[in-house]
Amino acid sequence: MKKTFNDFVEESKKELEIIDSKTLDSLIKEKEDLIILDVNDKEEVEQRGRVKGAVNISLGTLYYKADENVPENFKDHRIQDRNKKVVVTCSLGLCAAIGGKLLKDMGYKDVALLEGGVTKWKEDGYDLEK
Repeated sequence: MKKTFNDFVEESKKELEIIDSKTLDSLIKEKEDLIILDVNDKEEVEQRGRVKGAVNISLGTLYYKADENVPENFKDHRIQDRNKKVVVTCSLGLCAAIGGKLLKDMGYKDVALLEGGVTKWKEDGYDLEK
């Protein structure tokens, strides 16, 4: 049976903690030890902005940048700690769901999805940084 993009998104969401903007804002204010990961392409993130402090690694490169078994120059060392909480986001939360499941499959222990992505974050009144 063939799967659609939406099938992948819905399956992925089932395996993730889903948090809202207020919860993420509280985690940030409490200086929780976490990584906010925006999986959109660099150009899109630069154009629309991102949640303050978010790391940008596109979904297409996340497969090897998060892998601990690739050569050092392929890894992104900002996201190698599999015990640190990771909150994954993108514009609407769709690609972020897929990215979040990928991280869970790769052994990350605490992965959450920002519900509605950066769009909802902004709609909820929170600022984006450029």
